[in-house]
Amino acid sequence: MNKKIDNKRVGFHSIESIIKNNPHKIKKLFIPQSREDKRIINLIALAEKNGIKYQVSKKLKQEPEAEILSENNLSFQDLKIFLEDQINEKLNLLILDNIIDPRNLGACIRSAAVTNVDAVIINKHHCAPLNDVAHSVSSGGAEYVQIFFVSNLVNCIKYLKGLNINIFGLSEHSKTDYDQADFTGNTAVIMGSEEDGIRKKTQESCDSMIKLSNNKNFKSFNVSVATGIILSEIARQRKC
Repeated sequence: MNKKIDNKRVGFHSIESIIKNNPHKIKKLFIPQSREDKRIINLIALAEKNGIKYQVSKKLKQEPEAEILSENNLSFQDLKIFLEDQINEKLNLLILDNIIDPRNLGACIRSAAVTNVDAVIINKHHCAPLNDVAHSVSSGGAEYVQIFFVSNLVNCIKYLKGLNINIFGLSEHSKTDYDQADFTGNTAVIMGSEEDGIRKKTQESCDSMIKLSNNKNFKSFNVSVATGIILSEIARQRKC
């Protein structure tokens, strides 16, 4: 994995989110010389307020860039510690398996942040890397939600079941509509790619399989759109 790419963040949303939530992460901030509009002025003010120095760059055209400090990804062991601290809460988890496009990965994380998902679990061997592209598409959402990387998703699911977390997988072949499922308890939803869905072994580990569409001619949503739909339904049920 390219460290230079992984340690770069591009765009206003992503950088503003880091400054607001984790300003210590920013090693260098670069501002495009060609811009003197309100948005760039506000970003500079936010950086100065948080003690972040910046450099003006002729190379940048429209979007600011930031170089951030290297960090270790949160692991399965970190997830266990996190869940132990949340044991009395009604958990809402998003599991990503087989998401191969970093743009889709970022969009799913963005939806998770908007809908107050407690944690995102990524199958690190069967998903795109959380690189600068994914961070950019997440629009800063990666700074708002806890993200954990696991190497053995099936074992992780078994652990979640031991905590009485209901595991739902999405499949266009399921006979159960998503709005018929009960998401009011401890819930984990697994999303896979629109081409292949979640992997067979992952499906076999689910408590229930659900579908989003009854359209017989065209059933498949983009995975990021599907994620937004199902997470919104979970949020709706929990408000009722």
